[in-house]
Amino acid sequence: MTKSFCHCFSNKEEIDRGITDKCTYLAFCVVSGEHGAVEFSFRTSYIDSDSAAPFKKFYEVSEELEDDDQTSRRLRVHSKHPLAQSDAEPTEKSFLRSSERFYSYKIDLDLNKLQSFNNNPDKYLRTIHSKTLYDEMKAVYRNIFNHLPNALKNDHWVVLVD
Repeated sequence: MTKSFCHCFSNKEEIDRGITDKCTYLAFCVVSGEHGAVEFSFRTSYIDSDSAAPFKKFYEVSEELEDDDQTSRRLRVHSKHPLAQSDAEPTEKSFLRSSERFYSYKIDLDLNKLQSFNNNPDKYLRTIHSKTLYDEMKAVYRNIFNHLPNALKNDHWVVLVD
């Protein structure tokens, strides 16, 4: 299974095609371990390097929507084994860069319920600090799987920006 990471994808193609003129990023964050992974994504317009590397601060944070374009994206859990008695079938999750099969669940935890999300009336000042989000997702992993996720250097993920 892949290590924990946060990968930010820009909308450069939309800008190049003239669909929009504002640069935004989809931040896709994963905390993983031996038992599975916890995943969350959100939108941001500006990613600032924090004074204490390797941390980042995301500005103008907004929710990512589910495929129906109406429902707020929820935190997702991908487990190697069923978490509860259910008829759920494991499905391939290529984002984990693994051929293993995972059971996938949504948790009722969206952007506005995250403790790491700093809401503000000024949209630009709606922020998330990468270390705070990483620690919160680690706690979710630990609470669900009763184990710690795989350890990372500096106890923080690498934030990749495309």
